[in-house]
Amino acid sequence: MEKTELSKDQLKVLKASFDAFDKDKTGSIPTDVVGTILELLGHTLSEEELEDVIDEYDEDESGQLEFNEFVQLASNYVEPEEDYDALRKELREVFMMYDKEAKGFIPVDSFKQILRELDGAVPEEELDDIVDEIDADGSGTVDFEEFMEVMTGE
Repeated sequence: MEKTELSKDQLKVLKASFDAFDKDKTGSIPTDVVGTILELLGHTLSEEELEDVIDEYDEDESGQLEFNEFVQLASNYVEPEEDYDALRKELREVFMMYDKEAKGFIPVDSFKQILRELDGAVPEEELDDIVDEIDADGSGTVDFEEFMEVMTGE
């Protein structure tokens, strides 16, 4: 597998993904959320593949990945030519799958359901924290710009 040289936009996306799972702001994430993050980025690995990848990058075997270890790992899965516009288009497609009536927003319950489907092990209070962060205006809905903000860190 070939590493990709990451652009600033790609690094922002990875940082936002990392930060979303670094709840306590410790500078590291548990290795058991790496599979979820890779799924959010469009890469589903088997349990065995995931273990091999984590073993390779969790060099101190702490069960935690620091941001630089995470970036090294994720750079294997990021498309080299992806730019911000392409990323925005991909995220728009994901968003539209859940905004079936094209209202421009999805209820926070739907957003929570998406997160549960991605990782059933996320505690409910963490889901609430993620929703509180993404639904900054308290509308009870997540519009595309809020969704983009969380996904890209902008």
